[in-house]
Amino acid sequence: MPRGAAERRIAEAIRRGVGVTEFTWDAPAAGDSHARHRVAETILASIREAMAAMRRPYGISQVAVALACRDHEGRVVCSNTLGVLKPESFYSEGGASRIAAFLDDVESVPAESRARIDGALLSLGDLAFELSLRPAA
Repeated sequence: MPRGAAERRIAEAIRRGVGVTEFTWDAPAAGDSHARHRVAETILASIREAMAAMRRPYGISQVAVALACRDHEGRVVCSNTLGVLKPESFYSEGGASRIAAFLDDVESVPAESRARIDGALLSLGDLAFELSLRPAA
């Protein structure tokens, strides 16, 4: 299959929501380290729960995770992509430290400009599974 055709199939599958899990959490109050810790733990637990339900065909288990802080109008005021990671990253210090680094960035956002944190996880295994089931057009 030509590269362009493969890219179109991948983009279409993602648009249909294949392998995509979306999350929303309340943003921690400015300067509240306890709230920040609770939000970090909640984000980590949500990612782990989503990963527990993913398919892993051919050993493909990687996920791409992105986080964004939005204001009360829904505008992005701070965002970060954690990159493409193996699930083990979220059971070691690596995943937790990436989430903490994002929340450090959120701390720089004025309190009145932070309403919620949105997250998106893309399971590359679910995407590969879907693409292996559907023949190319």
